[in-house]
Amino acid sequence: MLCLGCLFEKHADIAAIADLPRGWGAYRDVAGAKWERWALDPEDDQDGGEEDAPRECGGAEADAKALADIETYGLHIISVMEEDEHVPFSYSIGIEQSLGMPELIVIGLKSNVAHSAINECYRQMREGGPIAPGARIAGLLGGDFECLIGEVSSEQVADYMHWASWLYKGRPFRAYQIIWPSTSGVFPWEPGASDWLIARQPLLA
Repeated sequence: MLCLGCLFEKHADIAAIADLPRGWGAYRDVAGAKWERWALDPEDDQDGGEEDAPRECGGAEADAKALADIETYGLHIISVMEEDEHVPFSYSIGIEQSLGMPELIVIGLKSNVAHSAINECYRQMREGGPIAPGARIAGLLGGDFECLIGEVSSEQVADYMHWASWLYKGRPFRAYQIIWPSTSGVFPWEPGASDWLIARQPLLA
């Protein structure tokens, strides 16, 4: 049996990642370097409300599924896979239609983690939670992490949220970005943010 306490005592640098939430991993390039922490994909990542999509929307079946999810759940979530230099991102469609509130987008997290964060943020929206730019929102990620809500510019909406533009038939709509911190609680613009974190999560304001 592995004794984690003994392992941490012998290797103090490993003890630095003892607080990883469930479903997260950590890596570093070389011994002694700073650990980077990362949300892992589960073995089974299936959910009726999520669509893994290429960077362009399309297809009658996919469109019908999106509309059905909006009718049933109030939203549909699109997850765009990582491709070359493009980081993955996930976003909602249908929230403005069902709640009259902005759509949500998360950049840089694996699809299952982003999907969970968007769904929880939507739940808090439905219950009247203070989801607005600058707000710190708990409960979107595992552990005690808080995310920040940021505005998304109309130019970035057009670049990232193609299916939402399809849903609203070109009419303007609003969007908020769910901005996540490192597991040390550091946001991309704060001192101590790693180059990896900054590149992984561009800000869309």
